Amino acid sequence: MKEYEKLDKLIARQIDINNVKVEFKVEFKDKHPKREYTLIEDENGYRIERKVENRQLPKITINAIEELEEQQEMTDEDKRIVFDLFIKLRNNDVDKIAIKGMRLLNPVLTATIGQSVIANLSRQILPEDRKTLYIYWKQKRKEEFLDKFYEIVTNIMIRQLKDKLESKDISTAVFPTSVASSETPNYYICEPEEIYTLDTKVKLFEKVAESICGRCGQRLYGLYVPEEGSEIKEILRDYLDLYSVNVGKIAEVGRINLREIGPFEYVFYLLDKALQEMFRRNKLPDYHVELFVIEGVGGGKKFYSHYIIPNLVELFYKLYHGDEKYWVSGANKVVSKIKAMVASFLVENWNIDAGMKQNNSEIAHRQIDRILYYIFCHRRLDMDAILFMEDLKVKLGDTTPILFLEEVVSWI
Repeated sequence: MKEYEKLDKLIARQIDINNVKVEFKVEFKDKHPKREYTLIEDENGYRIERKVENRQLPKITINAIEELEEQQEMTDEDKRIVFDLFIKLRNNDVDKIAIKGMRLLNPVLTATIGQSVIANLSRQILPEDRKTLYIYWKQKRKEEFLDKFYEIVTNIMIRQLKDKLESKDISTAVFPTSVASSETPNYYICEPEEIYTLDTKVKLFEKVAESICGRCGQRLYGLYVPEEGSEIKEILRDYLDLYSVNVGKIAEVGRINLREIGPFEYVFYLLDKALQEMFRRNKLPDYHVELFVIEGVGGGKKFYSHYIIPNLVELFYKLYHGDEKYWVSGANKVVSKIKAMVASFLVENWNIDAGMKQNNSEIAHRQIDRILYYIFCHRRLDMDAILFMEDLKVKLGDTTPILFLEEVVSWI
């Protein structure tokens, strides 16, 4: 199908097998009496697992079949069964492959749709492919093993992802609700159900896969820049890993509580670096960007949001176009005045007690995120949030002024 032409290549590029470790398993099961024996081979040798009448017996580790007779905790019947499993392995008759370290390069993609695909990967490897992989692995033909493994998992993952995309619908960030029209996150709505065409799903999938990702506390962020905005990715590539953004490093605003950085604060630190450079290169960001947000970690319930930040060119002209929009800091470094203003709001940099910084960090970052939301999405300042931060600064005992506030207000 035409919709899948780009998708196949995109999925293949996302698969990372550099840290993959495998275990090859052969099994014996008996109903009367109820017994399960598993012989597992990995790079460290062999492991024997036994389960009798739902009771898990101690695991046994050996290096070769010859050590089987020395195992005093095993009965003669145990040894006979495990010996047969060794013969099965020698015949390359592998029952299962356990895969560890498999991942997609993009963590937002992994969290939205990739986890279930990876979890179901090993059980879909065909018997003849398990045999081929085991032979390559056993004979230490590493390059052939990795090539064959990559081919197999790529085909399985492409097929699984296509099945998911063709299904009725799934509630992940791949299928967001709508453009955010207020500061309230637009979490996925299940009732009434929203349905998307396959073409829309594929396009959204591509956006998630190609987003610039970073984790801040319990939030995972992905910033999508359209193809016409390739210069933003080109610029940021010189400063960060696009799939694992170090926000503190790219922000360069002194001390900062990474756990409390909100979605629009995340976008600001990335775009600030790129838009400064674009001014120097005489380039215009005449396009929009999109933001995917996943809140929640681990296996529990997660919340997904999707925002569209309108055409950046107006924002660029207001805040980044012109030498007067920059200043030279005490470290003799050129800094945008808007970033100097935002840095002045960071409670972590205020001249106050450490305990006060910790107690007020969450609320301060929430207000900073609100300020930046209104700048990005509505091209105006939320003066209530600004006044709140000024009052909080004075209340906590730091009387230094907010840098360039009046100038930024006049520009916007």
